[in-house]
Amino acid sequence: MKPALIAILSVLSVAACQRKAEGPPPPPPIGAPPPAPPQPAPTQASFIGRWAATADLCATGAWVFDADRVSTAGEVGCRFGSVSPTPTGYLINASCTAEGPPQPKTFTLTMLGGTPPSMIVAGGPWSAPVTLHLCAG
Repeated sequence: MKPALIAILSVLSVAACQRKAEGPPPPPPIGAPPPAPPQPAPTQASFIGRWAATADLCATGAWVFDADRVSTAGEVGCRFGSVSPTPTGYLINASCTAEGPPQPKTFTLTMLGGTPPSMIVAGGPWSAPVTLHLCAG
């Protein structure tokens, strides 16, 4: 064989060896646990945003819900320790400050849907359930 042909064949065989295999991954070895299914991307909690009892209060009386806290237009602020989805919304364990030092509180958010979306906040530092509507923008 000619040296040029040998060099070309060598390069092609090395390239073929380095090419990644196509198709599905091989099955796990016998006795090994099955691979974990891909995890869906986390979604933003549906309670995040500015909420108020009426549209007029959105400018000056909104409650601001973030992923890890809520602050009201009054003197209540809570830092969330855990947020657990429920069939109707969320169960939240938090440390809340309301006219005093922080105290552990548990409350629920019941998502009602609608236009604009609504939710009921019950428990925690609030003496009665409060219905809030999502503020525009």
